[in-house]
Amino acid sequence: MAWGLVRVHSFLAAPRVRRRLVQAMIIFGLWGLSLFVGRLIGKMFVIRKPELLIAATVAPAALLILYRLGRYEYGILSILLVAGLVRVRLPTGTQSEIVLSLLVSAGVVGAWLLQMLVIDKKLSLKPSPINRPFLAFISVAIVAYIWSNLFRDPLVRSWGSFPLVQLAALVVIILLPAVALLVANKVEEVKWLKWMVWIFIGLGAVSLISYHFGLPVKRMFNTRGIFPTWLAALAYGLALFDDDLPWWVRGLLLGLLGAWIHWTFVKGILWLSGWMPLGVACVVITFKRSKKLFVVAVIGGLIFLGVNFNYYYERIYLDSQEEGDFSRLELWQTNLDHVSKHPIFGSGPAGYAVYYMTYHPENARSTHNNFFDMLAQTGIVGFVILLWMLTTLVRTGNRTTRTLRGRRNFEEAFANATLGGSIGAIFSMMLGDWVLPFAYNQTIVGFDHSVYTWLFLGGMVSLYRITQAGGTEELAG
Repeated sequence: MAWGLVRVHSFLAAPRVRRRLVQAMIIFGLWGLSLFVGRLIGKMFVIRKPELLIAATVAPAALLILYRLGRYEYGILSILLVAGLVRVRLPTGTQSEIVLSLLVSAGVVGAWLLQMLVIDKKLSLKPSPINRPFLAFISVAIVAYIWSNLFRDPLVRSWGSFPLVQLAALVVIILLPAVALLVANKVEEVKWLKWMVWIFIGLGAVSLISYHFGLPVKRMFNTRGIFPTWLAALAYGLALFDDDLPWWVRGLLLGLLGAWIHWTFVKGILWLSGWMPLGVACVVITFKRSKKLFVVAVIGGLIFLGVNFNYYYERIYLDSQEEGDFSRLELWQTNLDHVSKHPIFGSGPAGYAVYYMTYHPENARSTHNNFFDMLAQTGIVGFVILLWMLTTLVRTGNRTTRTLRGRRNFEEAFANATLGGSIGAIFSMMLGDWVLPFAYNQTIVGFDHSVYTWLFLGGMVSLYRITQAGGTEELAG
């Protein structure tokens, strides 16, 4: 008997066995927690649709399987697919619903944190230029949340659902950069970047066909926000830089780019935040590919606009004026007046909504500008860190393009596409809250399309790390 106990103890003491036991405990523990949370959600918000409760419990279980396999790359691809295809939403008792992509992202990031805490016994990130600004941005969002609740103006009164909305807004602000950090740390092979790109291009191609022909599945696809910008950047980048692709594939990619330009610039010309960031991304990619091609494109564009000046002046300037787009200047002035009274850490995530409803109820609208949004929500401290973070991303992407210059392969194409896409995304932040959705404009549902940007920003940094490690020499050989 004693001998048998000794053997059992020796078996359990083996490092590999202990690791498996810890993983099993985490898996079944989180499974039980997900079931509990699912039941709690059902009781709190009276879910009448059983599929929503199933999604609340099965989705975490699927993530646990991915964790058990130990390949976070599958989790990253699942975030992309769920954001692009799954329209299941969980009610919260407010006007904003929780999208499944947010839950999947939280599950994958949570599994990563658990691995570091329980198995690795330390919280650590692989060396990267973005680590400090990203962690600083996450930290300042948390500080702004606490600060805003401790030092809120005594005259300000919030409504019943606001605490829940503010907490959800904080989660979104934290989780999106965390997804980028996850990709930057866990994607160590170019093949996973290829999967991300071709899945995204596939979503863009099939969705466009579905919209054009009115197919029943067209409602499945999430092509909102700056999806067209990233689709155009990736397709254009591959067509211009990846000589390993057959000529007909590159031709199809250019055709797809043209179709999306037609969809956004011709059919949706008044949607400035749809086609303008797309154009910026393509301009950057063209400049990186060839200065001569860039000059030819600029001259061609100017000639086209000159010939059609009256049409576009009426459609863009005059119609936008009628739509009230230029009233945003007044909104930004109101925002700056508010920030002047709360300059350090702002009013916290979603916080300026309650101030507007108290002091400016007649004009209580969001700024439709991510820079003003974050200035109001996190103050000057958060705004400076945001600029630091975005500048570091662009510098990192540009450094990668210089390292890979002349390779004419997927790596060079991806580097230039993500650099163009990131600059296009930053430009879009001046036109809306497409990168960091505001809780009372895009709402939490905006996570679905905002996460695209952070996935590919993380991919851009991942490729930077691969090139710094010398991995591209071996891949290109």
